[in-house]
Amino acid sequence: MGEIIRDVGQQLADSILARLSPIQTAPTPSTAHTQAIPTNTSTQSLDLSQVQLVPHRKVKEPPTFRGDRTDTVNVHEWEDIVRSYIKKANIRTEHQAEEILTHLRGRAKDVVKFGTRNSGIDVTETPEAIYGLLRRHFAAVPCSALPLADFYTTLPKSGEDAYDYWLRLNQAADVATDRLKAQGKTLDCPMLEVTRMFIRNCPSKELAMTFRSKTIDKWSAEEVQDVLDEYHTEVSSRGAASAVSRKPNENVHVNMVEMSGTEVSSPDKQDSREAKVPESFALERVISMLEKVLLQNSTPAQAMSNRQSKPRLPRIEGLNNLPCAVCGDAAHSALTHCRDKRLCFQCHSADHPRRSCPLLKSAQPAQPEN
Repeated sequence: MGEIIRDVGQQLADSILARLSPIQTAPTPSTAHTQAIPTNTSTQSLDLSQVQLVPHRKVKEPPTFRGDRTDTVNVHEWEDIVRSYIKKANIRTEHQAEEILTHLRGRAKDVVKFGTRNSGIDVTETPEAIYGLLRRHFAAVPCSALPLADFYTTLPKSGEDAYDYWLRLNQAADVATDRLKAQGKTLDCPMLEVTRMFIRNCPSKELAMTFRSKTIDKWSAEEVQDVLDEYHTEVSSRGAASAVSRKPNENVHVNMVEMSGTEVSSPDKQDSREAKVPESFALERVISMLEKVLLQNSTPAQAMSNRQSKPRLPRIEGLNNLPCAVCGDAAHSALTHCRDKRLCFQCHSADHPRRSCPLLKSAQPAQPEN
């Protein structure tokens, strides 16, 4: 009975495998061997627990791009969506151009169709050329032959927030990098250039004071990002608090409105308070950085002040005269001799300095040193 059950199970397993792989229509050798010679060993039977059915995940197709106002995404966002779709769908390079063209409509499709035909570009081998044509005609930033000039002329707009300008600078750096790459060139350290451009043209006076705490070459992109995140969080929290404080406090009844007796500040006073809040934030950052600098330089300054606070010793008569008063050599003075041999200038002894000389206490003060 057990052998019959195993045979039936083996036949079911072979049937499942045959349906999963329709190419193999003939029975497998294992099936023929199992049907001809029944076996009692469990190693020759197929373990159904090892059979796994992997369903393919359906990838959402990207939207169509027309190059007009009806598009829900811009050309850069559409390019990112299409690239992600091609990667997930595992489309080969020779089929990518056809897949990209199926998601183009209207003027965008005409630009790619006639642009590639008139320039002699084989999009089958180089599908990246399609993205380049679309960026050149439909990008928000105008395309020019001088990508670096476009980047360095990216200045803050009137009333633009500092964080928005930081994002726009990063986008301009990405565009310049792509255009230089198309020209066979590279932009060295793009994040360093973005950091310097932002610090030079920062639209926020409060952040500009913070960035003046050290030279421009000492700031890194990570530090600027941390300062902007902290500043954005502070401004957002204060904006929410000010919105709550501006809500009128009133009790509404039928045909009657009762106002509370609390004094309501004028809008001018509230605006001045809100303007002082970012200034205090910037001042706190500047003060903290200055404290760090002072702590780093406090040790040399303290040593200099201690040195200046000590009283000057009286001048020793004849210390610079020739010949030497210690060894009698006419080539040098006693001052040079004691300095080279590390001797006491007062008693010419080697076991103590002049300030600890026992003869100094009994000696009368002479003319002070200049």
